[in-house]
Amino acid sequence: MRARIQAVVLTGALALAAPAFAGWDEGVAAFKTKNYAQAAREFDAIVKERPDWAGGFLMLGRTQLLLDRSGDAVINLRKAYDLDPSSVETHLALSQAYLGARRAGEASQLLAKVNPASLPKERQSLYQQLVAKAAVDSGQTERAAAALEKAAAAAPNDAGIQFNYGVMALNSGETAQAVAALERAVRLDAGDANKLKVLVQALVRHGRETQGPQKDVIYSRAAEAARGLVAKDGSYEHLLLLGETQLGSNQYDAAIATFGQASAKNAGDWLPTFYAGQAQTALGRYGDAEASLRRALDRAGSSADKARIWRQLGFVFEKQKNFVQAKTAYRSAGDEASILRIEENEKIAEHNRAAEEEAKKLQELKRQQEELRKQLQGAPPPPR
Repeated sequence: MRARIQAVVLTGALALAAPAFAGWDEGVAAFKTKNYAQAAREFDAIVKERPDWAGGFLMLGRTQLLLDRSGDAVINLRKAYDLDPSSVETHLALSQAYLGARRAGEASQLLAKVNPASLPKERQSLYQQLVAKAAVDSGQTERAAAALEKAAAAAPNDAGIQFNYGVMALNSGETAQAVAALERAVRLDAGDANKLKVLVQALVRHGRETQGPQKDVIYSRAAEAARGLVAKDGSYEHLLLLGETQLGSNQYDAAIATFGQASAKNAGDWLPTFYAGQAQTALGRYGDAEASLRRALDRAGSSADKARIWRQLGFVFEKQKNFVQAKTAYRSAGDEASILRIEENEKIAEHNRAAEEEAKKLQELKRQQEELRKQLQGAPPPPR
């Protein structure tokens, strides 16, 4: 999953000490009701009347940001900054505009001038989000992760921030932290299917990375979350994800049924029948597994996908002690190591069979010798 931070937006009109002139109250009212086009017209008239007042340029720039006009916002917010370089709100808004205009370096430089300890609590999380986005856009992943962690700590009840931090932690390989943040995000915004999907993906990865009894616990949590996801949206992708969690939590029959549903939605894809073959293998239903895997072979396109299927088929044949077909399958997969392992096992088995035959022959010889001894003991003595 690619590192990505959702855009952060400054909202809410500022309590600025504004001179009494026409248009200001109307602009603020339009801004509050999200009529940004009208607000922009009002604030534009104000800056033309009062080009020496930073507040007008600040509100015009913020409005343009919400209209997705980052280039215009940079121009007007820069004027606000030049008129009042001490305004923290202007620093934050101009940094956001720079980010929207793909000027992450300038955003980072501007944010570096802000002392986060001096910010009011309600702005600390926003500041850290902006720092994180600037770092991501500049390729500074570790710095971005640290900033988002601080933002998440400052705003534990903000679903968007928790989600952004969870995604960043997942991309950074900090899976346990990612799961915790994503679970908070889902609790705070239970209706968002995308947040739930990313949580399931994080739990699946966590399960793969975990060993011992805890692995089953994590996969069971993933399966529960995935069932909720499918209840919201029973798409092919979500069914495939549910089946994967059921496979990981050893719910093989349920997994086979789910992969069947997924296959019905996308009959041309090889993955559902491949995963069904894995579940059938785990249940020891090797005939069914072979049939599923051969269907997957017919649907797979790339050589890498076909090799993966052939490797699983080789395992199925090997479990049935059909070593000739197992070696053929492994050879098709390019898995020479498995072929050598089978051949080595065959040599060992042949050696063991030969040893067993020798042991049987020796045992039979000893039996015959003992029988002869008993016969000689019971025979009458020879005449003198």
